Amino acid sequence: MSIKRIVILLVLLGTAVFAFTTNAQQALAATNWTAKYYNNQNLSGSPVITVTESNLDHDWGDGAPHQNINIDSFSAEWTRNEYFAPGTYRFIATMDDGMRVFVDNNPVIDVWYDSQVHTVTADVYLNGGNHDIRVEYYEAGGKAVARLSWALVSGASTLWRAEYFNNTSLAGNPSVIRDEGQINYNWAGSPVSGISADMFSVRWTANVPVDAGVYRFTATADDGVRLWVNNQLVIDQWREQTATSYTADVSVTGGTVPVRMEYYENGGTAVAALTWSRISGAAPPPAAPQPPTISQWRGEYYNNRDLAGSPVAVRDDSAIDFVWGSSSPIPNVVNSDHFSVRWTQTVNLPAGQYTFTANADDGVRLWVNGQQIINAWTIHNVQPFYGTISLPGGPVEIRMEYFEYSGLAEARLTWSSTSGSSSPTTPSQPTGTGVPTTATMSGAAHLTVRSGPSLDSEAVGYLSNGQSVTLLGRDAFTIWIKVREADGTEGWSSGRYLNANAPLANLPILNE
Repeated sequence: MSIKRIVILLVLLGTAVFAFTTNAQQALAATNWTAKYYNNQNLSGSPVITVTESNLDHDWGDGAPHQNINIDSFSAEWTRNEYFAPGTYRFIATMDDGMRVFVDNNPVIDVWYDSQVHTVTADVYLNGGNHDIRVEYYEAGGKAVARLSWALVSGASTLWRAEYFNNTSLAGNPSVIRDEGQINYNWAGSPVSGISADMFSVRWTANVPVDAGVYRFTATADDGVRLWVNNQLVIDQWREQTATSYTADVSVTGGTVPVRMEYYENGGTAVAALTWSRISGAAPPPAAPQPPTISQWRGEYYNNRDLAGSPVAVRDDSAIDFVWGSSSPIPNVVNSDHFSVRWTQTVNLPAGQYTFTANADDGVRLWVNGQQIINAWTIHNVQPFYGTISLPGGPVEIRMEYFEYSGLAEARLTWSSTSGSSSPTTPSQPTGTGVPTTATMSGAAHLTVRSGPSLDSEAVGYLSNGQSVTLLGRDAFTIWIKVREADGTEGWSSGRYLNANAPLANLPILNE
């Protein structure tokens, strides 16, 4: 063999060895996190240490992540590039204190505030391929926990036949026909070459394989949308509107189910999305139709705590009986925290005196027959609130408003007739009257005291479980309470963990 051939062979072998090593290194890297730790709470400056971690599953307790990292007041960032088969994934984040999760630089979980250990989930559809995962975390004080995992909750994407029309009524022959892996669009211009940026419509059709059960379909649109499942029209919102989500619960016997979604865009923003998930097991056998004893509640869901602006989702709820825990009421549409809901309905009730009971974590207000009988619009753990009212009989309008601040979320409403006679309305009040003077910290090992009513304010101390403080005032939303410790230290802490001798909402508002 000539020297030239030997050299070529050695080069080829070296290239093959290098390629094998590189691929092996890439496969290994895909299973590990790159972790950066900082001795501050805001990921600023250069990291103190950078390490590789196989799992993001930490419970440091009262300790530190590393000998060179603070026990408290530290932050961390984890990054990873991971391959995902196409489908919807549930990201599960557990933290104490704050955490943010990004997928391909899009935020999917954002709980960037002091908190005790709790879990938040988010469902995200991912196309098949590699995706960048980034997690940001900070620890203020006390216990420190940071965990993230994910699981596939629905199978690979269905192939949709998409027909695009250059009109808003799906009239004539489509201008463009193509196959698409999902319906999840927020178009800034033309949806596809050959279609106008405004005044267009689309029809998507697919045969979707599903197991037997009850499925919740969520269609989001700006402007009009219609949805058929198993050849039944289940959503019909064919009108101009801002981006709004609508849901429909559908029972299927399993197998392949035909699904059709129609959409039109008039002008401005163009949004079209469709998701679904199974919410219960096998569908029961069909029952004989029964006349409903009570109509549906119209639920309007907002991604803020004060019912401001337009709802992000509008749906019919059969009852106000929700224990969401740390999950979202409508995953991937409504926030897990910092959301609000308004339910309305007209109910036929016989004449008599009624007691209404609203169980809520956090704030709740209730109007019956035009009168407000419950007003507990504050941050608190789950507890019942009561209101009584005499009704003349006949149709009665009921409106319940609710907001969730953070942590666990629960909203339930029931009522009962207490007598057949008339009596004045008795508004509900949180336990106790007067202005509170002292409180005991409970529900956490430690609670941060800050120089101002904001997470951006400097930490000036910590309260221990069972510690008593003097109450000085509150912010406008009763989220932050100004306290004085026994040694004279004054600062602001979260009202969620302060058990006072009277309602915190009765404290004077301090503008600081």
